[in-house]
Amino acid sequence: MRINHAILIRALPADRLEDFVNDWLAQRCKDYHSHELWRGTGDMGRDVTGYVTDKRMEGPWDNFQCKQLSKSLSESSALVELGKIFMHSTAGEYSLPRSYTFVAPRGVARAVQQFIAHPERFRAAFLERWNADISGKLVEKQAIQLTPEIEATIKAFDFTQIHWLDAARLVEDPACKPALVKWFDEDPGPSPRGVVPDEIDVCESSYIGQLLKLYEEKGPGIFPDATAALASPEFGTHLRDQRTRFFDSVAFDRFYRDSTPEDYLPNFKDEIYHGVVEIHGDDHENGLARLRQVMQQAAILQPSGILGKHAGPQVKQGTCHQFANDGRLPWHR
Repeated sequence: MRINHAILIRALPADRLEDFVNDWLAQRCKDYHSHELWRGTGDMGRDVTGYVTDKRMEGPWDNFQCKQLSKSLSESSALVELGKIFMHSTAGEYSLPRSYTFVAPRGVARAVQQFIAHPERFRAAFLERWNADISGKLVEKQAIQLTPEIEATIKAFDFTQIHWLDAARLVEDPACKPALVKWFDEDPGPSPRGVVPDEIDVCESSYIGQLLKLYEEKGPGIFPDATAALASPEFGTHLRDQRTRFFDSVAFDRFYRDSTPEDYLPNFKDEIYHGVVEIHGDDHENGLARLRQVMQQAAILQPSGILGKHAGPQVKQGTCHQFANDGRLPWHR
C-alpha cells in the first residue's frame, strides 16, 4: 500500500515541520543560493528563508511560514503573521521578501484562500483592518498602529507573491522527494537507463583513453582512438559494454542526486569503492585482467540502503569507470 505522506507531514511537531521544510528547500538549489532556518522567539515572522543571492537577506529572499495547527490556518492568524513582516520590514530589520508562502499542512481557511486568490482585495483588507484586527496582536501588550511608513510598505509589497501549501501540495513538489526519502523512507524508484551517444563524449574521454592503453598492452593492434577500438573484433564489443555501463551509472547518479538527500549518492559510491579497491590493488597479469576482476567484483556487491536496492550490475561497474575518470582507481597505471 502506498504511504500517505501528507498524513505523516500533518503529524509532525511544529519544530519538526520547520526542519522538514528546511530539507525541502535544500533541494531547491536551482532556486536559491542558500537557505536558513529561524527558530523560536525573535524570528521576526520568519521560519525558513530562501536566499536568491549571496547577499542573503539584503538581496531578494523568500519567506516560508510554517503553521502546524490542529485545523486550517485561520484568517486572523494569516493577517497577523503577514503583518509581522510588514512591521519588521518597516522598522528596517530586513527588506521585504520577494514572496511569502504559508506552509500549513492542514491547509488554509476559505477566507485566506479567497484573499490569496484576489491579491488587491487582500492588500485592501490589510489596510482597512490593520488597526482593528492586527495592530494589537503583533507585539505583546502593545498596539502597532498603521503609520504612513507601514502603509507604504504594504503598498510596496507584491501581493501576487503570497502563496499557500498544504501537505498534499508540498508532497507533489518534485523537490520534496529527497525530504520524503529522508524522513519517511520513501522509495524514489528505479533510475532510467543511460543513453550512449554515438560519438565519444568529453565526460568519458579519460577512462576510454585508459582502456585504449590496456587494449594495446594486451594486443594485438594499435588503437589511436575509440573508433579504432570499436572496429576491432577483439575489443569492439568490450568497449561498447563499458560505455553502456558508464552511461547507466551517469543516469543513475543524475536521477538519485535529484531524488535523494545529498549524502546518499556519495555514501553509495564509497561502498562501491571500498568493495573493489583491494582487488584493484592486487597483482594482475595485465591491466585488462585487473579491469575484469574489478568488474566481476563490482557486479556482485550489495551496497546498503535504497540506492543499493536499485543499483544493477552495470551501474556498479560503470561507477568504477567514474573512479577511473577521476583518477581514484585508474585502469592504466
